[in-house]
Amino acid sequence: MEELARRLDSSRWTSAHGLIFTSTSLGMFIWGLEAMIGPAGYFAFHRSLAFLIAFYAFDFIGDIAIGRLSDTTLARKGAFYVTMSLIGVGLLVLGLDLMITAGRGLIAVLAGLAGAAVMKIGIEGDVPVSLAFLAENTPAKYRNRVLVLSPNFNNIGGAVGAAVLYLTYTSTNSYLYAALALLVATAVALAVTFAVRATMPESVRWLMTKGMSDRASREASALVSRPSEQVSSVSPTVGIGGRYAFLALLGLSQYLTFGLMAFTIAYFYYSGATVYFIQLVALLGASIAGVPAAFLPDIMDTRNFTLLAYVGGFLSMIPIALALRYLGSQGFLSLFYPLLFLNMVFSELAWAVRTIYEPVLFPTHIRATMIGLVRAVPIASYDVSLYVTSSWSEWQFVLFNIALWGVGAATSVLWRLRGYDTRRALLESVSSPRPAAPL
Repeated sequence: MEELARRLDSSRWTSAHGLIFTSTSLGMFIWGLEAMIGPAGYFAFHRSLAFLIAFYAFDFIGDIAIGRLSDTTLARKGAFYVTMSLIGVGLLVLGLDLMITAGRGLIAVLAGLAGAAVMKIGIEGDVPVSLAFLAENTPAKYRNRVLVLSPNFNNIGGAVGAAVLYLTYTSTNSYLYAALALLVATAVALAVTFAVRATMPESVRWLMTKGMSDRASREASALVSRPSEQVSSVSPTVGIGGRYAFLALLGLSQYLTFGLMAFTIAYFYYSGATVYFIQLVALLGASIAGVPAAFLPDIMDTRNFTLLAYVGGFLSMIPIALALRYLGSQGFLSLFYPLLFLNMVFSELAWAVRTIYEPVLFPTHIRATMIGLVRAVPIASYDVSLYVTSSWSEWQFVLFNIALWGVGAATSVLWRLRGYDTRRALLESVSSPRPAAPL
């Protein structure tokens, strides 16, 4: 088993790796489109805060349930068929509801939530499976880059979704038509993803953990080429519980600040096309930053990269707060766009830290489960924050975001002191339990 694992991690890039990368990237692209369905539905259902809060409440179910099923019975490829089916059913229900009811009335909101719930369980369940799948099958030389570039398609999908909403709204002046256009775009992306995933291999490491050595060897034939470099081993300095706490705190900081600054501030304090333009600027900033974010962790210690991302994000919030404090809400908007763009650059770096660490710090047999449990913390917290911040002033809202970035910055300092570098190392060594202390 260890010999095959080393061959996987030392292999050159093959066409099968490209297929896996394409598959997960398409899933992330759909996730980005879906992220825009929340604000689109908020307005299509006539500013229904209940829809918005309930929309995000279903996220952690997919993360935990499908992540666990992927680890135990479904494997990675099998889990993808489940997630794509759920997404398709949810899109159909939500689309029919909006076309029939035009988003008016309690029944419309409840039917929309039913469709959104099914869709979001599928989409969120896709994320931990995708990250686990990438980490388990990508050569160590390319692992960090792939774990950043593939999730960055979430930002690209979000930017495309924001552009669809912005262009549709400006041409029709209708929140309803904007939401329907976004649902159609998501359905098209889902069909393409299904076609790609039907041809990709299963996770070799998952098969090995289940004792399916013959099938693992067959699948590995497409993923193992002549070695490109030898892989090293590392000795973890933090136990599984400490790694979980570290990732949960980073997730709390990055997930909430990204969601609140890229999405929530727009539909709580602005209206019309401005809402979608703010989201478009934020997501473009994150998308562009995804390119350097993919290469920095290969040329610098991942602990230093973590420090750069979260301390930088904290510092980038200070000019936003000063602009709002001294220019007021109206004068603030003109400066807000470039400042938001800068903040989203650091948010993307911070997200890159998460997507690099989450799938490599836990063993294969619990990998997707633990990713889901890590993500459940910020997802649940974000849902609560939507309700709490809905009555706040814009100034209180910005101060809250500074505090959240502070949590991430403090956690990154602690990891720099106590954590360990994970670059280009054998996955089994990175994810192994903490060595026993010497007697």
